[in-house]
Amino acid sequence: MSDKRGSTRRRFLQMAAATALIPLLNIPSRPARADALPALETTDPTAIALFYRKTQEDAKSVDGFQEGRKCSNCALYVASNSGCALFPGKAVEAEGWCKAWVPKPA
Repeated sequence: MSDKRGSTRRRFLQMAAATALIPLLNIPSRPARADALPALETTDPTAIALFYRKTQEDAKSVDGFQEGRKCSNCALYVASNSGCALFPGKAVEAEGWCKAWVPKPA
């Protein structure tokens, strides 16, 4: 029985020594970053349904347009990757506009 216990203790000490050496390794690291999302095209079916426009100027001709309502100040906009909850996996323009604009909570 003592032979098995000695083997276990030896294995534990080997693992502890190896673990202690990990911080000494010079492993280059890269900062984490979010990959850029592909841009939402105005020809996308959801973009068409919500009258998405890439600029405020283009949106002025849409019925219901209100000045100042843009993607960057919408509650659905994700600033870290220019995404939008309504267009998963796509980036929208910060100056863009659509009919689903929601005010950010105060």
